[in-house]
Amino acid sequence: MSPPLTVATMSAKKEPESFGFWLPNQCTAKTMDQLTPHKLAVVFLIQEYLSLKKSAEENPAVEFTARDRRKFCMLLLKLIQYPDMAYKDLYGLLTSPVYGIHRAHLEEFEKLMKLLKTVGVEVLFDLYNVIDKLITDNASSYQIGIVGLYFRRVYVTLDKMSFPEFMALYRNSVSYYEKGARAVQISASAFSNSDCFMKPETQPVYKDRNATSKWSTKQSELFVAQQSALLQNNEIGALSPKEMQARLNEIIHDHPLYSQAYFLSYLNSVRVRDFFNATDALHRSFDRSTLHSMTMVQDNKEYQYSALNLAILHAQFNHNEEALASIKECIMLAQENSDKICLQLAHAWLCLLDSSKSQFSEKNIANKELMTLVHSISLGIQSLVKSSASTGYTPAKLFEVLLKSDILNCQTSMMDLIANGIAERAALWAIYGKNEISSLCSQLLLNSDLKTLGKTYNGEGICQALCSLIIWLAIQGEFNLSLTVLKHTRERFPRYPLSKSWMIADFYISAIQAIFRGEWTDASNACYQLYPLDKHLSLLQRAHLALARLNPKSADQLLRLLLDDESLEPLTRVRALILVAHTLTQTPQTTQMEVINVLNEALAIANKNYLDYEKALIEMHFGHVLLTMNLPTQALKSVKGCLENILTNGGIYDKAKVLFLFTKCTVAVEQDAPGKLAAMAKCLPMLEQAVQYFAKLECFVKVKDVHGYVARFYHELGMATERNQHAYRFRQVEQQHPTAREYLGLFF
Repeated sequence: MSPPLTVATMSAKKEPESFGFWLPNQCTAKTMDQLTPHKLAVVFLIQEYLSLKKSAEENPAVEFTARDRRKFCMLLLKLIQYPDMAYKDLYGLLTSPVYGIHRAHLEEFEKLMKLLKTVGVEVLFDLYNVIDKLITDNASSYQIGIVGLYFRRVYVTLDKMSFPEFMALYRNSVSYYEKGARAVQISASAFSNSDCFMKPETQPVYKDRNATSKWSTKQSELFVAQQSALLQNNEIGALSPKEMQARLNEIIHDHPLYSQAYFLSYLNSVRVRDFFNATDALHRSFDRSTLHSMTMVQDNKEYQYSALNLAILHAQFNHNEEALASIKECIMLAQENSDKICLQLAHAWLCLLDSSKSQFSEKNIANKELMTLVHSISLGIQSLVKSSASTGYTPAKLFEVLLKSDILNCQTSMMDLIANGIAERAALWAIYGKNEISSLCSQLLLNSDLKTLGKTYNGEGICQALCSLIIWLAIQGEFNLSLTVLKHTRERFPRYPLSKSWMIADFYISAIQAIFRGEWTDASNACYQLYPLDKHLSLLQRAHLALARLNPKSADQLLRLLLDDESLEPLTRVRALILVAHTLTQTPQTTQMEVINVLNEALAIANKNYLDYEKALIEMHFGHVLLTMNLPTQALKSVKGCLENILTNGGIYDKAKVLFLFTKCTVAVEQDAPGKLAAMAKCLPMLEQAVQYFAKLECFVKVKDVHGYVARFYHELGMATERNQHAYRFRQVEQQHPTAREYLGLFF
């Protein structure tokens, strides 16, 4: 499980459920928002709506349906939440098919806007009295709620305005209406931008920004909170990086000391891998945050969060040394200020960055009743399970510990960690060789309804589950289905850091598919593209490719380079040792005992780390080596021991190999010709199944190996008809899929 890239838009102490990036407490000085002509127009709309609604109640002849009221309420919510727009855009919205208002409502609104010019400033004085009556009327439903709050803010702003400011507002409002009315008359298409409201969570409500309009404080906070939540839980629903940065630039222009806008800008830069702008935005975020804090207290005690976020930034760009240095600074500052939450977070990231520090503090687990620590505790437990799985810890204990994390997550409805927990459980099953159960866990996660407050979670855990299914479908030969899921994953998680997972899966399956087909150039390109994302997996696939091309020297160099890495995980080390055994079989001067010694080393690591499927593969390779040593009985015994595990949990390439090897061992055990012929008759269905598997993978070299083996068998027994039949099938495959180089019987 990779380090999470998430958002905390509020204080770490106020929102313990947020994790990954943390901000100190902010004491933002609230200033009075500027009252603009657009805001007055919204108040006029509400005023005429109330008048029309009252008329409809008194006179049933007035047709004002519930649908009209619902459309206006949705329109009003958007107008209050988003910043100002030009009058022509507002008018286009009022006449749109989605949010258009009642015809009588629109006519009365236009009359009132015209009166603003003809009657004069008295309209604003009357508006002041209307708002006063609404917020003081006990029977009014507009005393509370969003509209009530909006009324109160407008009322307070009007009450505190001086007469020159009042007159300036009047003149600006008249100019606002006249300019917009002329634009509406000139071009009927000028107000056709109402579709921008179709997805309020993903797109702003206006196209053009007025020079005099501003984002209010509440509007800015709402925008940052919505986009931050989307980046954390459903990145595809957030604005595109370019559009989000444009909106943030406007907010920063209007509120230059609003640190959360800089922080969201920082996250936006991270997802497009812009390190320099991300660093600059992060510095500016904490500069503004510190400035606000210092206006309230003399001694700011929250600099540790600056160091923590800087460490997280370096970790996202794989700058481990810089990240560790920032983590150490964060720990020192947190200890000086006795900040337990920051220490907990710093320790979690230290475990992720430094494999030598993988122990999680039991003292913090004991304090799990403190809600401020629940999220970091659960994340720490998952990190502990991951690191322990690489050190050979007992699987049953790991699943038991992971269950405690699941309980914490479900009790507090932390959807991100619920998904990550299921994805980690699927990864554990895959490590321990139970690939079928791992696939079921991934499907369980994808079919779960992970919703909180009406929003569906779509984060790292979902991405990991989809990537697991991509690889599982590929090794089952379902490349078309695998590419379909990959396309869906690419659309669902288009940007870093989650894009890294599906890119690894994409290059990995491209490499193995090209190797099966014998397309060496494509396989090599995929391996090199994989290297920046996963160095170890890339080296392993390049060694795999070198063996397929009968180049044991290059394969040996790559494998030695891989095995010399002390940070290599046990699973990758075992797979590398199996390929070393393959390399030795291609070297003429190598003895069979050297191959057995390498396989024994791999078996010891697999036994220590409970890698059951790799143990089965090693047993299969032992059977192949024993068969080449003319020990068919021992070879058959070894193959029987691994047959069930591979057929249950393996990909179809491994299934085809073990069926082919089982047939050869079964036939070799028999001493006389009738016994061999009877054994072959029983095993022919298995060979046909193996041929189907190889053909499904388009690995036609191995198809020819099977037909060649059967043809030689019947040739040795003098059965010309059966020999010619399989020789003909061999020839057909060779003509349809010629290969320049053969595997030459390599058990690969």
